[in-house]
Amino acid sequence: MDDKTELFRALPPLSSYSSPGEALSAAADRARLYHDQLVAAMPGVIVHRDGIILHCSNTLARLLGYESVEQVLALPDIMELVPEDARLAERNAYARCLQGPIQSQARRIKRHRADTSVQWFDQLLEPVDWGGAPAVMEMLTQMRPQAANAEVPHQGQLLQAAIDAMPNGVLMLDRGLRLEGANSEYFRLWDYPPGMFPPGTPVAETLYYNHQRGDYGDVPCEETVAELCTRFLVKGVINSERQVPSNGRILDIRTAPRADGGYVITHHDITDRKRIEDELRQAKERAEAILKELRDTQQQLIVQEKMASLGQLTAGIAHELKNPLNFVNNFAELSGELLDELLELLGPLDGHLDEATRADVDELVDSLQSNLRKIADHGRRADNIVKSMLAHSRGGGGEWQATDLNALVEEALALSYHAVRAQDRAFNATLEHRFDPKVGDVKLVPQDMSRVLVNLFTNSFYAVRKRQLASGDPGYEPRLTVTTEASISEVSIRIHDNGVGMPPAVVDKLFTPFFTTKPTGEGTGLGLSLSYDIVVHQHRGRFDVSSVENEHAEFTITLPRTVTAMSLGERRKT
Repeated sequence: MDDKTELFRALPPLSSYSSPGEALSAAADRARLYHDQLVAAMPGVIVHRDGIILHCSNTLARLLGYESVEQVLALPDIMELVPEDARLAERNAYARCLQGPIQSQARRIKRHRADTSVQWFDQLLEPVDWGGAPAVMEMLTQMRPQAANAEVPHQGQLLQAAIDAMPNGVLMLDRGLRLEGANSEYFRLWDYPPGMFPPGTPVAETLYYNHQRGDYGDVPCEETVAELCTRFLVKGVINSERQVPSNGRILDIRTAPRADGGYVITHHDITDRKRIEDELRQAKERAEAILKELRDTQQQLIVQEKMASLGQLTAGIAHELKNPLNFVNNFAELSGELLDELLELLGPLDGHLDEATRADVDELVDSLQSNLRKIADHGRRADNIVKSMLAHSRGGGGEWQATDLNALVEEALALSYHAVRAQDRAFNATLEHRFDPKVGDVKLVPQDMSRVLVNLFTNSFYAVRKRQLASGDPGYEPRLTVTTEASISEVSIRIHDNGVGMPPAVVDKLFTPFFTTKPTGEGTGLGLSLSYDIVVHQHRGRFDVSSVENEHAEFTITLPRTVTAMSLGERRKT
């Protein structure tokens, strides 16, 4: 019962007035109050299409405080009656109404009165045919709060202010999944315009809106919205995470059922927390990578130190071998000279020897000369091997110099082959040389490049020997082909073997430090890694590999003819 009803009941009876004039005036007041009460109870009707007001009843004009219907019809747009914060929701409601019949449920809405104040109404929407075209018909009834509920609006305002002050987004749904309320933080987190979804809006409308703006990607709309709606129907408290594509926020969503069948959904912005977690994880991964690199470097230094010690030992052995080897070479040459002198001294005695004795002497002399020549040849060959061992053991301390590349390749090949043969006397391989005489001299560090070539030749001999032992084919012939080629600005060395080859997965990791395909104890995994560093970083060349498993492997080194010397520090930066 409203204030006007109370006032109507409080008026004194007509019989209490002293004159007919006063009684007549009191009767007129009673009639006016009754008329206003009747108008307030009757629904007002307004019809509009595309924002243009087509019809307005007298009752609605009075409810809105206008003196005549014409004043309402003169408004430029129906939205003149709708407060700013409710316009988007009303447009959506009108659009849904024009799509066909809707549930006849009253919506609580607000409208501007003629004096710009706001009045709350209960609204029913119906699609109608007006002048041969569809239109929206609104029936509005003024809300009449009961005296017992006079404090409800105030309490509602206090509740709304309380949830608006919360730092998290809050959404309340009834048992039919319709919005009962939401705070401003909820609209901000989801990037919704304020007031877009008033109380009574089905939560599916928010999901349709999300789909239209592309939050869910290219997925069917109806099925997606239906599946998402079922996620609100929980029997206990659940947590989930969701990223809002429109603003990139990551929300921690907590859905909890209420005792009355409704639901409370809170939204906590965890974007900063996730960013910090990602940064910490990335920092941890970087630290672990650095630690692994340090451990690998430490292990590499240990292995290099062992290799350096082995190089020193090899150099020492080579030096020790060189002394007796020099004696062999020198005495072989001296013995040849003494034999020549002896033959000159015995020359006058030739006439005193018979034919048989003469033949025996000539045969012995020829044998001695042949043996001495072989001793000298093999001595020089051994001397070259020792020199190569000394150069190889010195490692990266050499100087850049113009070097006969073909001769360097041949020396490294001989050194490698004899080293393998020394370990396995049963091993033999066919060696093919295809040296381009145009290669000539190339500026490089011969000791370092010799180390690279020895590594490659040793690996090739290992591969062909492994295939020979594994296949058991008596017709298999281990073969190693070494080719050098020259161009104007570059030279290349191609080493091709018909060994076991490598699968692509192995080729991809071939130059990784400590990666080896050899059994434990047979390889350190540093040979090709160091070779790659020498060729690519130190000599600024290219190192290419091609292979077919169980068929062949081919390594190609391409070097520039001239290159500026690079220091150790520069190599580490590269």
